[in-house]
Amino acid sequence: MQVSNTTKKQHVNISIPKEVVVEILQRVPCKDLFETLKKVCMQWCSIIYSGSFAYSHVECRILKSSSSFSQLEAVVIVSINGTRSVTVSALEWHSSFPNYPPDDIWETKYMYTLDDVLEFPPQVITVNSVNGFVCFWSCNARLHVCNPLTDEYFTTPPYTYENRFVPLCLAAVGFGFCQLSYEYKVVVLHEDGEGFESVEIKPLVFTVGTDRSWRSLKAIPDTKFYTRHEKGVHVKGVLYWYMESCTLPRCRSKIIKSLICFDVSKEEVVTTMVPAELDSLEGGRYVSRIAEKGRNLCLVNISYGPICSLLIKVYIADTSTDLSSFNSWKNEFNVTVPNMAYNISIMNSWFVSIVTDDMLVIQIMSESEIFIDVATGMLLSARILYGSASFIPYVPSLVSLFHRPPLLNSSFTC
Repeated sequence: MQVSNTTKKQHVNISIPKEVVVEILQRVPCKDLFETLKKVCMQWCSIIYSGSFAYSHVECRILKSSSSFSQLEAVVIVSINGTRSVTVSALEWHSSFPNYPPDDIWETKYMYTLDDVLEFPPQVITVNSVNGFVCFWSCNARLHVCNPLTDEYFTTPPYTYENRFVPLCLAAVGFGFCQLSYEYKVVVLHEDGEGFESVEIKPLVFTVGTDRSWRSLKAIPDTKFYTRHEKGVHVKGVLYWYMESCTLPRCRSKIIKSLICFDVSKEEVVTTMVPAELDSLEGGRYVSRIAEKGRNLCLVNISYGPICSLLIKVYIADTSTDLSSFNSWKNEFNVTVPNMAYNISIMNSWFVSIVTDDMLVIQIMSESEIFIDVATGMLLSARILYGSASFIPYVPSLVSLFHRPPLLNSSFTC
């Protein structure tokens, strides 16, 4: 008699608590979540597409972007010749950076095309990014908001003031987030009036997904921008613009430097002076710009350094205190960039795109982006921008414009 041994396969069902799954997924890059892991099972898909997960995930990445350039991605928006369309492409810098030599043209990966968003002349201006959304302005007085990862896209109607079309009077523009209602708002500051004495700055606001037309707010008193098309910086529910104005027409010897602060929730504007100590630094003439560094407001001063070099000083603001006080600003770090002398008048058209602990990225005259290593001050690389191309850095996100207040009850810690 033969006895046959049969092996029975036993299936063990392991149930992982949802809280643990959330903790694990929080540590996965956003692109992998969106392209791959959402297909694993219904539970994972439900978690990844939930507002609570999306907001906590992007918040963690934004905080990490303060110290690491690797957390940031960028898109390049380029108008298509002879059409009213623009292409949105990913700038592929992390795969080979910094192996490219300076002045090389970096590769981009086509993402999608936005049709019929421009009018003649086909001009595109970078605004800023918030929670993974990038915002840009087009010459037909519209603002465009899109999530480069999910392809979600929204265009505002043309902005007007008192039923008048005012595309050529753009003084400043910004894209902000209301932390109370979880709504996104675009804000335009435009000049109204003729002549130096009669010009006023008047805000216009549009709430994405709620408003059907632009809402006008009361004029900002005693405010005159020295330059136009200033880009906003969004930090903790407040939009900031750096403003240089003068007390007399064409008088550049008495330039007043201040910050315009727009509370996105209250829709109120406050103007505060830049501390005198920051306005009288050693080294002669300089230019100042503001930027975001991981949910912090930065003031970046760029001036001449020794022997044909640039001296860059970065200050971090404590936005919970009086920004007109020097004690509210901390000198985060200084960088000396050798062999990089520029005329100060050219530097007035520079914009600081990225500030992290390891990298500074500066846009020069809307023509190129230079990448500076913070530790050594060396110029690592540069990317040439052609035509009306716009470069917008952002932190990848799964957030939707229509996600509403999440229940952030996860114990996850970045």
